[in-house]
Amino acid sequence: MSAPIQKYAITHRTHYEYSSPSSLCHNQMHLRPRDLPYQCVHQSHIDVSPTPDARYQWVDSFGNRAEFFSIEQLHPHLTVTSKSIVERSVPEYSLEQSPTWSQVVQAATQPVEDDDRKASEFLFDSRHCQRGKAFIDFAREIAIDHRSFVECVQILTAKIYRQMEYSPDATQVSTKPVEALARRQGVCQDFAQIAICCLRSLGVPARYVSGYLLTHPAPGKEKLIGADASHAWMSAYAGPLGWIDFDPTNNLIPGIEHITVAWGRDYADVAPIHGVFIGGGYTQLAVSVDVQPLSFPSP
Repeated sequence: MSAPIQKYAITHRTHYEYSSPSSLCHNQMHLRPRDLPYQCVHQSHIDVSPTPDARYQWVDSFGNRAEFFSIEQLHPHLTVTSKSIVERSVPEYSLEQSPTWSQVVQAATQPVEDDDRKASEFLFDSRHCQRGKAFIDFAREIAIDHRSFVECVQILTAKIYRQMEYSPDATQVSTKPVEALARRQGVCQDFAQIAICCLRSLGVPARYVSGYLLTHPAPGKEKLIGADASHAWMSAYAGPLGWIDFDPTNNLIPGIEHITVAWGRDYADVAPIHGVFIGGGYTQLAVSVDVQPLSFPSP
């Protein structure tokens, strides 16, 4: 039986409304999904209004498709609309062949293979994710040498899922993972970064993944256009199995309904849009995301 495949149309619209015109803005974007063995990007287009005075693309050090633009004229608002067509299948993880926890830690901290050396970059502190005692204390129980590594990480994500309350008003983009952990509240960004901090504190490389998740309307209700949202999860390095994604917000291993956009050390590396502007006064931000299936999964 062939693996299921699903195609999606994704629209991500970000609108900034200024109380007074801005004279200049510089912005960097990570809005184009990645091509992966289990994900094919058929189309990807980003429209910026007003038309930028300068704009260029590149591939960053993590392999993500990044883009810069600047507007060097008075403008009362800014709208960025990203549209993509993506085909997604299920990653072929051989989870039953998972190495043990101690084998993964050894491969990461005493790298021999090239992949192990590359993964070790994600062992260290980054702008948002710093290792610490609070994370060791929270996750210590998962580090059992002879246990399956995948099982250990699943225990960690299940603990985050049980003990953390999803609360959009509890944290901000700048909230540190240690603060979110202490409050036991946050959103997907916080949950992913807490898991990353726990794993790095215990000697396991972990990285932050940004993307989208197909949401389902309540029974009997129609799906609302623009009601989806950006999502975040994390990926742990599993030695010979490579990188495996885990979604602590939903306590699962991402599959066909997760669309990967970018990955990095933490949120700061892959923010959808971030930059600076001059003037503008008070700014109102509105973001809408729509993920629409274009075909039913194959048998």
